[in-house]
Amino acid sequence: MSSKQVALQEIIDIVKSNQLSIQEVIAALTDTKNVTNQRAAGALSRIFSYIGSILVFSGICIFIGMKWEQLGSIERITVTLGIGFVLFLIAVSIMNNTKYSRITTPLLLIAALFQPTGIFVMLDEFSRGDDPLYGVLFMSLVMFIQQGFIFLWKKRTALAFMTILFGSIFFITTLELLEADKNVISFAIGLSLMLISWALGHSSHRAISSFWYFFGSISLLLSSFDFLKNQTYEVLFLGLAAILIYVSTAAQNRTLLFVGTLAMLSYISHYTYRHFNDVLGWPIVLIICGTAFIGIGAVAMKINAKFMSPSSK
Repeated sequence: MSSKQVALQEIIDIVKSNQLSIQEVIAALTDTKNVTNQRAAGALSRIFSYIGSILVFSGICIFIGMKWEQLGSIERITVTLGIGFVLFLIAVSIMNNTKYSRITTPLLLIAALFQPTGIFVMLDEFSRGDDPLYGVLFMSLVMFIQQGFIFLWKKRTALAFMTILFGSIFFITTLELLEADKNVISFAIGLSLMLISWALGHSSHRAISSFWYFFGSISLLLSSFDFLKNQTYEVLFLGLAAILIYVSTAAQNRTLLFVGTLAMLSYISHYTYRHFNDVLGWPIVLIICGTAFIGIGAVAMKINAKFMSPSSK
Protein backbone atom coordinates (compact mmCIF):
# COMPACT_ATOMS: atom_id res chain seq x y z
CA MET A 1 0.00 0.00 0.00
CA SER A 2 1.44 3.39 -1.00
CA SER A 3 1.76 6.29 1.42
CA LYS A 4 -1.03 8.11 -0.44
CA GLN A 5 -3.38 5.16 0.06
CA VAL A 6 -2.42 4.99 3.74
CA ALA A 7 -3.15 8.72 4.10
CA LEU A 8 -6.53 8.32 2.42
CA GLN A 9 -7.39 5.43 4.73
CA GLU A 10 -6.44 7.57 7.74
CA ILE A 11 -8.74 10.35 6.49
CA ILE A 12 -11.58 7.85 6.08
CA ASP A 13 -11.00 6.52 9.62
CA ILE A 14 -11.00 10.05 11.07
CA VAL A 15 -14.17 11.01 9.19
CA LYS A 16 -15.97 7.88 10.38
CA SER A 17 -14.78 8.02 13.99
CA ASN A 18 -15.78 11.70 14.35
CA GLN A 19 -19.03 11.28 12.36
CA LEU A 20 -18.15 14.06 9.92
CA SER A 21 -20.19 14.71 6.80
CA ILE A 22 -18.72 15.16 3.33
CA GLN A 23 -19.95 18.75 3.31
CA GLU A 24 -18.11 19.52 6.55
CA VAL A 25 -14.88 18.04 5.20
CA ILE A 26 -15.13 20.02 1.94
CA ALA A 27 -15.95 23.22 3.82
CA ALA A 28 -12.94 22.74 6.10
CA LEU A 29 -10.61 22.07 3.16
CA THR A 30 -11.73 25.15 1.24
CA ASP A 31 -11.34 27.44 4.25
CA THR A 32 -7.52 27.57 4.34
CA LYS A 33 -7.29 30.20 7.03
CA ASN A 34 -9.65 28.30 9.30
CA VAL A 35 -7.69 25.06 8.77
CA THR A 36 -4.42 26.82 9.69
CA ASN A 37 -5.97 28.31 12.81
CA GLN A 38 -7.41 24.95 13.82
CA ARG A 39 -4.03 23.26 13.40
CA ALA A 40 -2.33 25.89 15.55
CA ALA A 41 -5.03 25.64 18.19
CA GLY A 42 -4.87 21.84 18.11
CA ALA A 43 -1.09 21.78 18.56
CA LEU A 44 -1.29 24.29 21.41
CA SER A 45 -4.07 22.29 23.04
CA ARG A 46 -2.00 19.09 22.87
CA ILE A 47 1.03 20.83 24.37
CA PHE A 48 -1.00 22.15 27.30
CA SER A 49 -2.64 18.74 27.74
CA TYR A 50 0.75 17.02 28.05
CA ILE A 51 2.14 19.72 30.35
CA GLY A 52 -0.97 19.46 32.50
CA SER A 53 -0.61 15.68 32.61
CA ILE A 54 3.01 15.95 33.75
CA LEU A 55 2.03 18.39 36.50
CA VAL A 56 -0.87 16.20 37.66
CA PHE A 57 1.35 13.11 37.66
CA SER A 58 4.09 14.95 39.55
CA GLY A 59 1.64 16.29 42.11
CA ILE A 60 0.14 12.86 42.79
CA CYS A 61 3.60 11.27 43.06
CA ILE A 62 4.85 13.91 45.49
CA PHE A 63 1.73 13.58 47.64
CA ILE A 64 1.98 9.78 47.72
CA GLY A 65 5.70 10.01 48.51
CA MET A 66 5.02 12.32 51.46
CA LYS A 67 2.46 9.90 52.94
CA TRP A 68 4.10 6.62 51.88
CA GLU A 69 5.52 5.58 55.27
CA GLN A 70 2.15 6.14 56.90
CA LEU A 71 0.30 3.88 54.46
CA GLY A 72 -0.41 0.18 54.93
CA SER A 73 -0.01 -2.46 52.22
CA ILE A 74 -3.57 -2.22 50.89
CA GLU A 75 -3.44 1.58 50.91
CA ARG A 76 -0.15 1.59 48.99
CA ILE A 77 -1.62 -0.67 46.32
CA THR A 78 -4.78 1.44 46.16
CA VAL A 79 -2.97 4.75 45.58
CA THR A 80 -0.80 3.25 42.83
CA LEU A 81 -2.48 0.35 41.06
CA GLY A 82 -5.96 1.52 42.04
CA ILE A 83 -5.51 5.07 40.77
CA GLY A 84 -3.87 3.83 37.59
CA PHE A 85 -6.65 1.37 36.83
CA VAL A 86 -9.37 3.96 37.48
CA LEU A 87 -7.64 6.45 35.16
CA PHE A 88 -7.38 3.72 32.53
CA LEU A 89 -11.10 2.96 32.79
CA ILE A 90 -11.94 6.66 32.51
CA ALA A 91 -9.74 6.99 29.41
CA VAL A 92 -11.38 3.98 27.76
CA SER A 93 -14.89 5.20 28.60
CA ILE A 94 -14.37 8.67 27.05
CA MET A 95 -12.17 7.52 24.16
CA ASN A 96 -14.88 7.88 21.49
CA ASN A 97 -16.20 11.17 22.85
CA THR A 98 -14.74 13.99 20.73
CA LYS A 99 -15.39 16.43 23.58
CA TYR A 100 -12.71 14.72 25.68
CA SER A 101 -10.38 13.57 22.89
CA ARG A 102 -7.54 15.84 24.06
CA ILE A 103 -7.25 14.27 27.50
CA THR A 104 -7.56 10.61 26.48
CA THR A 105 -3.88 10.08 25.58
CA PRO A 106 -2.53 11.87 28.70
CA LEU A 107 -4.82 9.73 30.86
CA LEU A 108 -3.59 6.57 29.15
CA LEU A 109 0.03 7.59 29.68
CA ILE A 110 -0.48 8.38 33.37
CA ALA A 111 -2.35 5.09 33.83
CA ALA A 112 0.49 3.25 32.08
CA LEU A 113 2.89 4.65 34.67
CA PHE A 114 0.76 4.07 37.77
CA GLN A 115 -0.41 0.55 36.98
CA PRO A 116 3.05 -1.07 36.56
CA THR A 117 4.19 0.77 39.69
CA GLY A 118 1.19 -0.57 41.55
CA ILE A 119 1.87 -4.12 40.36
CA PHE A 120 5.45 -3.87 41.64
CA VAL A 121 4.17 -2.49 44.96
CA MET A 122 1.69 -5.38 45.25
CA LEU A 123 4.42 -7.94 44.53
CA ASP A 124 6.77 -6.25 47.00
CA GLU A 125 4.13 -6.31 49.72
CA PHE A 126 2.85 -9.86 49.25
CA SER A 127 5.26 -11.85 47.06
CA ARG A 128 8.01 -14.06 48.47
CA GLY A 129 10.02 -14.37 45.24
CA ASP A 130 13.70 -13.45 45.23
CA ASP A 131 14.26 -12.80 41.49
CA PRO A 132 12.91 -9.37 40.43
CA LEU A 133 12.87 -10.53 36.80
CA TYR A 134 9.81 -12.65 37.54
CA GLY A 135 8.09 -9.52 38.83
CA VAL A 136 8.96 -7.68 35.62
CA LEU A 137 7.71 -10.67 33.62
CA PHE A 138 4.38 -10.71 35.47
CA MET A 139 3.92 -6.94 35.20
CA SER A 140 4.73 -6.78 31.50
CA LEU A 141 2.44 -9.73 30.69
CA VAL A 142 -0.51 -8.18 32.56
CA MET A 143 0.03 -4.79 30.92
CA PHE A 144 0.58 -6.30 27.47
CA ILE A 145 -2.71 -8.21 27.67
CA GLN A 146 -4.61 -5.19 28.98
CA GLN A 147 -3.23 -2.67 26.48
CA GLY A 148 -3.36 -5.12 23.58
CA PHE A 149 -6.97 -6.13 24.21
CA ILE A 150 -8.19 -2.53 24.37
CA PHE A 151 -6.08 -1.64 21.31
CA LEU A 152 -7.79 -4.36 19.29
CA TRP A 153 -11.10 -2.87 20.40
CA LYS A 154 -10.42 0.87 20.15
CA LYS A 155 -7.57 1.05 17.57
CA ARG A 156 -5.89 4.01 19.28
CA THR A 157 -2.25 4.82 18.53
CA ALA A 158 -1.36 5.42 22.18
CA LEU A 159 -2.58 1.91 22.99
CA ALA A 160 -0.54 0.50 20.11
CA PHE A 161 2.55 2.20 21.55
CA MET A 162 1.94 0.76 25.03
CA THR A 163 1.22 -2.70 23.66
CA ILE A 164 4.54 -2.73 21.80
CA LEU A 165 6.38 -1.35 24.84
CA PHE A 166 5.12 -3.91 27.33
CA GLY A 167 5.32 -6.70 24.75
CA SER A 168 8.99 -5.85 24.20
CA ILE A 169 9.67 -5.84 27.95
CA PHE A 170 7.97 -9.24 28.28
CA PHE A 171 9.94 -10.64 25.33
CA ILE A 172 13.30 -9.37 26.65
CA THR A 173 12.62 -10.55 30.20
CA THR A 174 11.60 -14.02 29.00
CA LEU A 175 14.83 -14.41 27.04
CA GLU A 176 16.87 -13.18 30.00
CA LEU A 177 15.23 -15.73 32.29
CA LEU A 178 16.07 -18.38 29.70
CA GLU A 179 19.68 -17.10 29.96
CA ALA A 180 19.90 -16.29 26.26
CA ASP A 181 23.00 -14.47 25.03
CA LYS A 182 22.73 -10.68 25.36
CA ASN A 183 23.54 -10.16 21.68
CA VAL A 184 20.91 -12.70 20.66
CA ILE A 185 18.32 -10.84 22.74
CA SER A 186 19.36 -7.50 21.28
CA PHE A 187 19.31 -8.82 17.72
CA ALA A 188 15.94 -10.53 18.18
CA ILE A 189 14.24 -7.49 19.72
CA GLY A 190 15.83 -5.20 17.13
CA LEU A 191 14.63 -7.29 14.20
CA SER A 192 11.18 -7.64 15.77
CA LEU A 193 10.83 -3.91 16.28
CA MET A 194 11.94 -3.26 12.71
CA LEU A 195 9.22 -5.56 11.39
CA ILE A 196 6.63 -4.02 13.70
CA SER A 197 7.71 -0.52 12.63
CA TRP A 198 7.31 -1.50 8.98
CA ALA A 199 3.74 -2.61 9.71
CA LEU A 200 3.06 0.58 11.67
CA GLY A 201 4.41 2.68 8.79
CA HIS A 202 1.79 1.15 6.50
CA SER A 203 -1.08 1.67 8.90
CA SER A 204 -2.99 4.52 10.50
CA HIS A 205 -0.51 4.38 13.41
CA ARG A 206 2.56 5.43 11.44
CA ALA A 207 3.08 8.42 13.75
CA ILE A 208 4.90 6.10 16.18
CA SER A 209 6.80 4.09 13.55
CA SER A 210 9.87 6.37 13.63
CA PHE A 211 10.23 5.93 17.39
CA TRP A 212 10.32 2.14 17.10
CA TYR A 213 12.42 2.25 13.92
CA PHE A 214 15.03 4.18 15.89
CA PHE A 215 15.26 1.74 18.81
CA GLY A 216 14.89 -1.31 16.60
CA SER A 217 17.66 -0.27 14.22
CA ILE A 218 20.00 0.76 17.06
CA SER A 219 19.48 -2.59 18.81
CA LEU A 220 20.00 -4.46 15.54
CA LEU A 221 23.17 -2.56 14.67
CA LEU A 222 24.79 -2.84 18.11
CA SER A 223 24.19 -6.58 18.36
CA SER A 224 25.37 -7.12 14.78
CA PHE A 225 28.55 -5.15 15.42
CA ASP A 226 29.32 -7.30 18.47
CA PHE A 227 28.79 -10.42 16.34
CA LEU A 228 31.04 -9.18 13.54
CA LYS A 229 33.72 -7.31 15.52
CA ASN A 230 37.29 -8.56 14.98
CA GLN A 231 36.11 -11.13 12.44
CA THR A 232 37.51 -11.40 8.90
CA TYR A 233 34.04 -10.59 7.57
CA GLU A 234 33.55 -7.58 9.86
CA VAL A 235 33.07 -5.38 6.80
CA LEU A 236 29.62 -6.95 6.39
CA PHE A 237 28.49 -4.36 8.93
CA LEU A 238 28.70 -1.81 6.10
CA GLY A 239 26.31 -3.99 4.14
CA LEU A 240 23.83 -3.97 7.03
CA ALA A 241 24.03 -0.18 7.21
CA ALA A 242 23.44 0.01 3.46
CA ILE A 243 20.41 -2.28 3.83
CA LEU A 244 18.97 0.04 6.47
CA ILE A 245 19.41 3.00 4.12
CA TYR A 246 17.64 1.05 1.37
CA VAL A 247 14.81 0.09 3.73
CA SER A 248 14.49 3.75 4.73
CA THR A 249 13.71 4.64 1.11
CA ALA A 250 11.10 1.89 0.85
CA ALA A 251 9.58 2.89 4.19
CA GLN A 252 10.04 6.62 3.45
CA ASN A 253 11.39 7.08 6.95
CA ARG A 254 13.98 9.77 7.72
CA THR A 255 14.83 8.34 11.14
CA LEU A 256 15.96 5.07 9.60
CA LEU A 257 17.91 6.97 6.92
CA PHE A 258 19.69 8.94 9.66
CA VAL A 259 20.56 5.82 11.69
CA GLY A 260 21.78 3.90 8.63
CA THR A 261 23.93 6.81 7.43
CA LEU A 262 25.35 7.40 10.92
CA ALA A 263 26.16 3.68 11.28
CA MET A 264 28.01 3.67 7.96
CA LEU A 265 30.05 6.76 8.83
CA SER A 266 30.80 5.47 12.34
CA TYR A 267 32.06 2.14 11.05
CA ILE A 268 34.31 3.77 8.46
CA SER A 269 35.81 5.94 11.22
CA HIS A 270 36.27 2.91 13.49
CA TYR A 271 37.86 0.78 10.77
CA THR A 272 40.31 3.39 9.52
CA TYR A 273 41.36 4.42 13.04
CA ARG A 274 42.00 0.82 14.09
CA HIS A 275 44.05 -0.09 11.01
CA PHE A 276 45.79 3.15 10.01
CA ASN A 277 46.21 5.38 13.07
CA ASP A 278 49.88 4.43 13.59
CA VAL A 279 51.10 4.72 10.01
CA LEU A 280 52.33 7.67 7.98
CA GLY A 281 49.36 7.35 5.65
CA TRP A 282 46.92 8.25 8.43
CA PRO A 283 46.51 11.90 7.27
CA ILE A 284 45.77 10.63 3.77
CA VAL A 285 43.26 8.17 5.18
CA LEU A 286 41.61 11.03 7.09
CA ILE A 287 41.28 12.98 3.86
CA ILE A 288 39.80 9.93 2.13
CA CYS A 289 37.40 9.40 5.04
CA GLY A 290 36.38 13.05 4.97
CA THR A 291 35.68 12.79 1.26
CA ALA A 292 33.71 9.61 1.85
CA PHE A 293 31.69 11.32 4.58
CA ILE A 294 30.86 14.21 2.26
CA GLY A 295 29.87 11.77 -0.47
CA ILE A 296 27.71 9.66 1.82
CA GLY A 297 26.11 12.79 3.24
CA ALA A 298 25.32 14.04 -0.27
CA VAL A 299 23.81 10.68 -1.21
CA ALA A 300 21.71 10.70 1.97
CA MET A 301 20.46 14.20 1.14
CA LYS A 302 19.54 13.10 -2.38
CA ILE A 303 17.72 10.06 -1.00
CA ASN A 304 15.86 12.31 1.43
CA ALA A 305 14.89 14.75 -1.32
CA LYS A 306 13.93 12.08 -3.86
CA PHE A 307 12.09 9.54 -1.74
CA MET A 308 10.96 11.35 1.41
CA SER A 309 9.94 14.87 0.42
CA PRO A 310 6.20 15.60 0.35
CA SER A 311 6.29 15.90 -3.46
CA SER A 312 7.59 12.34 -3.81
CA LYS A 313 4.73 10.80 -1.87
